[in-house]
Amino acid sequence: MSGNTIPGTAGLLAALYGLQEKPLYGREGASAYDAIARHDPSEIRDVLRLARGPVLELACGSGRLTLPLAARGHDVVALDNSPALLDLLADRLPADHAVTLVEGDMTAFDLGRSFEVVLLGTSSVCLLDEDRRTELFACVRRHLAPGGHFYLSVLDFAGTLLARTAERSTVVVHEQSVITLLQHFDPRRGVRTTALLRDSVDGRALYTSEVRLVSSGRLTDELAAAGFAVVEQRRGQDGEQVQVQLVCRSSDD
Repeated sequence: MSGNTIPGTAGLLAALYGLQEKPLYGREGASAYDAIARHDPSEIRDVLRLARGPVLELACGSGRLTLPLAARGHDVVALDNSPALLDLLADRLPADHAVTLVEGDMTAFDLGRSFEVVLLGTSSVCLLDEDRRTELFACVRRHLAPGGHFYLSVLDFAGTLLARTAERSTVVVHEQSVITLLQHFDPRRGVRTTALLRDSVDGRALYTSEVRLVSSGRLTDELAAAGFAVVEQRRGQDGEQVQVQLVCRSSDD
């Protein structure tokens, strides 16, 4: 994605300031992403309620869910494909933790063991297209212990965001920087572009990522086709973006 192809306001700002966007989960973008994500309390209570036995967390990021699990003494394998985010997490783990960090692809991993719980939070499933979601679900089934649970979350969007191209913005002040989160919704392409514009004493930078618009209903159908049954569904407060948490078990259990 270049300044000419970044959609919406973020593209205009890239052209205005002469910015070349950088990957959101790369070495430089990781700290900006972490500043936005790390203080989000959503999912934590439900994840802690569900966690038992060995836990596998996919797309763990900088540890928003990992750290509360580590604080409770859980045996966790935390996997992510971003070395920068894993480095941030490693620096925050308590000295007596039982967390193993793994750099890997959540659609193609083989850890040689099974887990009572597999977690995929923060709507990270939407980073994948349909084919790669199928590969993800196959990997999860191979690693899920009999009777175990697969937890994942997704965002359902109101019609106001899906009827036509739309944008939403949020501003966060973090340490000595101001971070503007720009979300651009393109229902025609079925994607949401996330851009973080970071202004600090060191200058200005733009980080971007693109995710799919996948509803909880569609995800439930895909899970069923992959051999999972949704046994619990929790919906967040009504609004333009509603978090939906799905707890699944293998259909064979």
